[in-house]
Amino acid sequence: MRRRRAALFVVALWAVVVAGGLAARPAWPIDETRYLAVAWEMWEGGNLLVPHLNGIPYSDKPPLLFWLVAAGWRLFGVSEWWARLVPSLFALGSLFATARLARRLWPDREDVAHAAPLFLLATFFWSFFSTVFLFDMLLVFFALVAVSGAVAAAEGDSRGWIAVTLGIALGILAKGPAILLPVLPVILTAPAWFPGGARPARWYPRAIASIVAGLALSLAWALPAALSGGRAYGEAILWSQTAGRVTRAFAHPRPIWWYAPFLPLLAFPWVLWPSVWRRADGRAPARDKGLRLCAVWAGAGFVAFSLVSGKQVYYLLPLLPPLALLGARLLPARETAPRRRELAFIAAAFVLLAAVLAGARSLAHLGLPSWISSLPPAAGLVVAICAAALLFPAPRTRGGAVERVAAASVVAVLATLWAVGRAAAPTYDVSRIARYLTELESEGRPLAHAGRYHGEYQFAGRLTRPLEVLEPDGVDRWLSRHPDGYVVVYSNRLIPEPEDELRHDFRGGVVAVRHVPGRGSSRLKSPGAGSETP
Repeated sequence: MRRRRAALFVVALWAVVVAGGLAARPAWPIDETRYLAVAWEMWEGGNLLVPHLNGIPYSDKPPLLFWLVAAGWRLFGVSEWWARLVPSLFALGSLFATARLARRLWPDREDVAHAAPLFLLATFFWSFFSTVFLFDMLLVFFALVAVSGAVAAAEGDSRGWIAVTLGIALGILAKGPAILLPVLPVILTAPAWFPGGARPARWYPRAIASIVAGLALSLAWALPAALSGGRAYGEAILWSQTAGRVTRAFAHPRPIWWYAPFLPLLAFPWVLWPSVWRRADGRAPARDKGLRLCAVWAGAGFVAFSLVSGKQVYYLLPLLPPLALLGARLLPARETAPRRRELAFIAAAFVLLAAVLAGARSLAHLGLPSWISSLPPAAGLVVAICAAALLFPAPRTRGGAVERVAAASVVAVLATLWAVGRAAAPTYDVSRIARYLTELESEGRPLAHAGRYHGEYQFAGRLTRPLEVLEPDGVDRWLSRHPDGYVVVYSNRLIPEPEDELRHDFRGGVVAVRHVPGRGSSRLKSPGAGSETP
């Protein structure tokens, strides 16, 4: 009954943050709208083998997420909510996979299995990205599958090697060879973290065979896709999107130390609870295979991600489960009542966040995005109430304190998401321009886009034809050749141009649909490349 209650509590918290995140905001450009566009073109064009973006083979990501979105659309109809829900479902699966791994590592500590998923849910970083349409939650889940399989294999269960193979293969189909960064260190160091079970003479031949089998299974898609998508696409998915990203990233290149300042964020708010970082009992960590495993998983994984040239902070999501397992294991086994002051630092951080949200309007003049002035102060009040709820009444048990921190954190994340999503939505919503492009496409008008196009309007407008991509200085020439055509243009100039048919504030500037050449063309800019969220 206690395990069932714990599972229902986890599902309820997950549902609160995910439903709130879906309702709080539309899909954000550039990343979410781009991946929606790829999924839409796969659905509309019927090509499940080679993803496309704006009619061109899209080599940046493998197809598994797009396949799952298309499968859901076949069942439920085409919608944004299903696509954005898919990564969230993998986040939920990861919560239960983490609890299951905790029971395998510490079978005599049910409290660890109870606390570990709550540690994940309470981490602001985890809860926020549980609501974002990205590939990384799929990567987290398949990393857990592979690591759990390695633990089972070390304990003598040969079926664990099947889990390792499937975890690697599906992880590659989810986000490419990035799955190897958190998984390989765990597999290759098994004789160190489980010396009694993983004997090198037997372990390494089986490990290598399982890794090679996982790679081979992923090639069942990659090789036919490379042949079908053309030479450039084949070279991209087989080389430049794999080894090329490691040595010289074409997007998000960062120095090796770039992740270090984000470490406190990964562990927030638990980094502020002293009990988590104190040794809970007299048992030496050196004799605990679970602690050794998690230390290798998190530590070696962090080094591996740091060595890769391309970096984004959410790439570190696969390292949160081992951190959650470490934190849950280091809590005292005895169900004692924690002192209120143990939660005081977390409560103080919540109060600081509440003050920032409540007073954000006064900071808008400091060069911050204009939508900052629209943040509702009520969000700060909600977070402040969460801070008070952490301390009053005092929790009776340490497990109850973990549940309280998890619930308060989820509500605080939801309040922040709702405030930011509602305030930023007008300048990040692509639906108005997309609807206008839909009308123009239905009339058979030629459509073009000035600067690099990330597919921002393809899904929102359910467009069925690619937009011709132009250099910003070629807009007038194109319009002269296509007198019935329209071009999407971008500018920092907020004063309306007479030749613009429709204008919309967008990402600190203006996006417009232009029909005739005009003097404003000299002020056009490229929308840029890469990732952006408010």
